[in-house]
Amino acid sequence: MTAVAYSVIVPVYQGEETLRPLVAQLRDFFAQAGWTYEIILVYDCGPDQSWAVIQALHQQFGNQVKGVRLSRNFGQHNALICGFGHARGQFIITLDEDLQHRPADIALLIAQQQQGNFDVVYGKYETLQHSAFRNYTSRLLKKLLRVGIPGLHSDYSAFRLIKTSVAKYCLEMNNSYTFLDGYLSWITDSVSSVAVAHQPRVAGKSSYTLRKLLNHSINIFVTFSDLPVRILSVLSILVFLVTLIYSTYVLIRKLIYNDFLSGFPSLIIAIGFGVGLIMLGMGVLGEYIHRINLKTTRRPNFVERETLD
Repeated sequence: MTAVAYSVIVPVYQGEETLRPLVAQLRDFFAQAGWTYEIILVYDCGPDQSWAVIQALHQQFGNQVKGVRLSRNFGQHNALICGFGHARGQFIITLDEDLQHRPADIALLIAQQQQGNFDVVYGKYETLQHSAFRNYTSRLLKKLLRVGIPGLHSDYSAFRLIKTSVAKYCLEMNNSYTFLDGYLSWITDSVSSVAVAHQPRVAGKSSYTLRKLLNHSINIFVTFSDLPVRILSVLSILVFLVTLIYSTYVLIRKLIYNDFLSGFPSLIIAIGFGVGLIMLGMGVLGEYIHRINLKTTRRPNFVERETLD
């Protein structure tokens, strides 16, 4: 079997109009570069006829273009991890189906990787070609994630080059929510980035609605960041200390001056200590729940229905 240098993995949701030109551009790039390659198209059960196009491409080009059909929609990141299991190349390249990533820019990722022997290289977009709303929310999410997940590379994107030996570790992870770049941040810190172009969408529209973006952001923070739990823990301790100090003040003033209304000191002390203990207990429980969540979720990331290989 011929050795493969690069495995290009594309998650496909609605690529009926873009898959053929994308595969043509990838074939042209690798033919000119002289590197051996394979293209793995993972169909994530979208609303169009993408699977029929994948079947036609496989029939036309054989195992140079492979297809994997999932049993239902598992999401972009799970589709990519599914593709990792089929990759034979020394390196994996991931890019979107919508032609917003230029196959010619793969050369930039490869050159950057060879320069520092990095485990992961991200394509950093100089100018985003999404809608103004999508651009704003993407920038906002990245700023929040820098705080919530310190190990996450600031230039993470869907256009990546990954050593296959590193990517395969993602197959072993079964978490409550899949965030590929979060997984990679757990596996390695040998990460770099290089500036690449981001082209306007050729056809269709983004499947990321406001609701999906919000769900995506919340799930990332709950699963990959301990920042929300840490904030709750710190706030619970602060509330407990403040209520303790104020309750102590009320008790001392009652004993010395006795100038409070009857029943007021006992009411304040009861409420103060009660609220403080409840908040402190919530913080402690949050810490335990966070650790249980990391250990016990074993839901499958994907299920394959059909493979063209």
